[in-house]
Amino acid sequence: MSCRPIHLSLEVNPSATEKIAFTLDCTCDANDEATWKMTFDLQEGKPLATVVKFSLEIDPVNHPQAQATADAGSLDAVQQAQARVAGAVAKNPQATQHDKHSAAQKVIAVRQMTRGVTGAE
Repeated sequence: MSCRPIHLSLEVNPSATEKIAFTLDCTCDANDEATWKMTFDLQEGKPLATVVKFSLEIDPVNHPQAQATADAGSLDAVQQAQARVAGAVAKNPQATQHDKHSAAQKVIAVRQMTRGVTGAE
């Protein structure tokens, strides 16, 4: 399967006082290799204001999950639960940047893959 650039925006159960938003971006290099990046944006309050926002590169081992998420156009139930965990970690004043990135990375990693999905075997 050849690489194709993708940009996708996702939200986790937004409310009037909290929103967890993600963007997934796939870029392709000259060798048709994909690089996936994610932006994590936690907004809280009324009106909503960004509390934590950062970007990270998706670990290559999680590229099939990133592709499956993009293909579905949404986060599955397990990913949504992990997004809430990532939100809690992101606003914990004792969490390191590594902790925050790790929790956000898991949002993609925990995608429930179906057998036979390209790249998931």
